[in-house]
Amino acid sequence: MKKLIVVLIVLSVFLQGCWDQKIYENTGFVLQVGLEPSSNDQDNLLITYSIPVVEPNAKEQIEVIYNSNEKILREFREDARRISPKLLEGGKVQQILISESLAAKGGISNLLEVFERDPSNPSVAYVAIVDGSPKNLIKTAQTFGDKPRPAFYVNQLIEHNIKLSYVPDTQVHLFTTDFFSPGIDPIAPILKIQFDKGKGVETIGTALFSGDKFVGKIDTKDTLLLLSMMGKAKKSTYINSSLENLGNNNVKKGCAFNISKVKRKIGTYVIANTPAVDINLDFKGSLSELYWDAIPDKAAQKNIEKILANEIEKSCKKVLKYTQEVGSDPLGIGDIVRAKHNSYWKSVDWNKVYPHVNFNINVNVHILHHGNIN
Repeated sequence: MKKLIVVLIVLSVFLQGCWDQKIYENTGFVLQVGLEPSSNDQDNLLITYSIPVVEPNAKEQIEVIYNSNEKILREFREDARRISPKLLEGGKVQQILISESLAAKGGISNLLEVFERDPSNPSVAYVAIVDGSPKNLIKTAQTFGDKPRPAFYVNQLIEHNIKLSYVPDTQVHLFTTDFFSPGIDPIAPILKIQFDKGKGVETIGTALFSGDKFVGKIDTKDTLLLLSMMGKAKKSTYINSSLENLGNNNVKKGCAFNISKVKRKIGTYVIANTPAVDINLDFKGSLSELYWDAIPDKAAQKNIEKILANEIEKSCKKVLKYTQEVGSDPLGIGDIVRAKHNSYWKSVDWNKVYPHVNFNINVNVHILHHGNIN
């Protein structure tokens, strides 16, 4: 027994783990980072960050915001540490908010590289583009007394809209993975401060990139279709605003189609040295809103399915045409061509070929049920 005790004592002395100790009370956790061009010098960055006040004697739990003009993120961090009462760490960053003007310059992969490089920085932080100033968004969100902390409010907002397929799921590691993958371009959510629908931050659509340069954007309705064509759409609601009762023009127009499942099938071909892509989409769901007595029989249901399918097909073609015009390949068609037609891929410049790709879209809509009241 004595020998066992001696062995345990020896092991406890020599088998101790080693790590950089960080005391919670002495650490400042950065929750949000905003990046935009400096108003004083467009070559500099205006970097904004927020940290929560968690002092036990603090009467009000607010977030402290700092901002500074620097050229690189590490320089900013060291400047911030010289004025912060706590050691600042980025391991709890929820979002990296980048202004449209900065993203349009290109090169944001070099900024995100910092978050990938340092293990204390979370590569799962959301990357979002801001219509306007990230600094203004962070500061304004602090005034929303009916919302959670700005960092957590924006995080929950993005997560919920991802589940509804209104914005893409774009975390740091996902953005950089798409950026470095040949034949596919990243996308990211777009946020905006708004007061017309009740004060808050609104998700207004998706930013399209060519490489790491912001080149265009689509709204949330088109984002649902884009994600469907990417094979990433989740349960959502598609709003049709043109369907009407031909027998009574006084009733409301349109319908709400709750999508429960989207199945995508894609095929690529090279015809006459030009890629052709077939995209088949199969939507299944239910009608959650429509005018009275809209579906008296199966024939009426088939007609509504056809109307919805034609509208979605037309919108999908419009979205794809727009991505070709701005030179963004979010579907990763180039990546598919590289895998299936590698010799052709090696013989062309995909950035020049993509605008000429021929897309063939076929959409089917299946209404599984429409409620007891037609």
